[in-house]
Amino acid sequence: MNRSTCNTCKKLVPAQATERDGRVFLVKRCPACGTSETLISGDAARYAKKRGLDPGFAYQGCGLNCTSCHHKNPNIVFVDVTNRCNLNCPICINNTPSMGFLFEPPLEYFDHIFRHFAACDPVPSIQLFGGEPTVREDLFDIIRLARSYGLPTRVVTNGLRLADPAYCRRLIETKATILIAYDGANPATYRVLRHSEKALELKQRALDNIQAIGGAKVTLMCLAAKGFNDAELPQLFEFCHERRDTIRAIYFMPLAHTWSAERFDLDPDRITGEDIEQRVADAFPADHVEFLPAMFLGEVPTLVRCLDIRPLPFAGAHPNCESLYMLVSDGERYVPLGHYLRSPVEAFARALRKVEERLARRDYGLRLRRAKGQEPTFRERLLKLRAIFAVTRVMLRHGRLGRLIRGKGLAKLGHALALPFALAFGRKTQDALERHTNAHGVLQIIVLPFEDRYTLETDRLERCPSAFAYWDPADGEVKHIPVCAWGIHKTAVMRTIQDHYAAASALVGSPAPAVPSVP
Repeated sequence: MNRSTCNTCKKLVPAQATERDGRVFLVKRCPACGTSETLISGDAARYAKKRGLDPGFAYQGCGLNCTSCHHKNPNIVFVDVTNRCNLNCPICINNTPSMGFLFEPPLEYFDHIFRHFAACDPVPSIQLFGGEPTVREDLFDIIRLARSYGLPTRVVTNGLRLADPAYCRRLIETKATILIAYDGANPATYRVLRHSEKALELKQRALDNIQAIGGAKVTLMCLAAKGFNDAELPQLFEFCHERRDTIRAIYFMPLAHTWSAERFDLDPDRITGEDIEQRVADAFPADHVEFLPAMFLGEVPTLVRCLDIRPLPFAGAHPNCESLYMLVSDGERYVPLGHYLRSPVEAFARALRKVEERLARRDYGLRLRRAKGQEPTFRERLLKLRAIFAVTRVMLRHGRLGRLIRGKGLAKLGHALALPFALAFGRKTQDALERHTNAHGVLQIIVLPFEDRYTLETDRLERCPSAFAYWDPADGEVKHIPVCAWGIHKTAVMRTIQDHYAAASALVGSPAPAVPSVP
């Protein structure tokens, strides 16, 4: 049974997604408070199409007992490194100013966590979070520690300190992927939602520094708020295209309604994932734009391996969590993936899943598996070529290859024939695409789910592949909590950890750090 928290008493109660007037509401039935509801989708048709691609899941019955639950190993691990921040955003989902204590554990705390996840197979990505990670002077030590365990590492930052070229260079040299909060180029958005117009100037300077220094992989984390910046996506895509050798993805986050009325007296309408998808579609009126559940790439692992696509961390997620789309650079601008398809993306996805099923029956996945960094054998390359031809047949049926393949007449035919061999025997997929197609780069568009308790669903939590991790001093174990439930438990968890280290400091005669003032 799907459950959520009552909008009034916040207890866990039965809940059901209900369509009404073309939208979807999460209806909660509380024995004490009666019925309450929260909007979870502004487009019931888009919501249902993604759910239609669900392979199914055996639910156990989540009780939100996350601190004692043995949840499945996550694909991506968030680690709070501090609750300090050099901004004071009233809409911050972490509510940092209201915590009332400093959370900044020592390096040994992170060693517990990194050592634990380094023993997982496969190892997850580590995402250093906050607060604002860059306010810690030992952030680079934390990054080095994570990478010493072989863990892919990301840093989520507001980007302000990267406006300093020297600091920006130091962070790039760590080889960590950088995720920067960037809500578009409208100063009014930052004045209202971030209480700082100056932040926009610093963020743009940071992105300029990253572009000038080079060698970094950057994802933009874009907060989407109805009536503030949701109509500015065309300009954002142009901005990303100008920096396409650096910016690889945009993660859109619906504004979560977690603020207190004392800090933010506005009450904007709730924007949903499907609303954001429609805003993306509005930016390309000449083409059909239809998002897929981000979990889909986890359903075609053999094809992902054959095409040398880096698997997204959302494999196994609920179909109505993260959603995915691709914009393709033609060298001059981004165009939607749908520009190269004659069928709906959903039909194309179903055809790829059938190819995956055939390949899986032949054990292609096992026969193509090799150690990281190991060159494929000639036999493996032939297997890969056969898989690529299978995908090519799907493209011939559902795609517009004439738009995708470079050249005209016989030259186009030559590129079409050469492409499968270049993908199978060439060194890099992107090199092959740039040589033989009009695809000069891809921008991933990911729409993230809500992170407030009013939209929480236990059906989604049970399948969540992303979690916040912590070391519990009470039993010495590393534990993790699904991302969308972290806000419910984090204050108590973080206070316990900080009290433990404060007591340890007192025993050795070192003063505990003072609670910082919020700028």
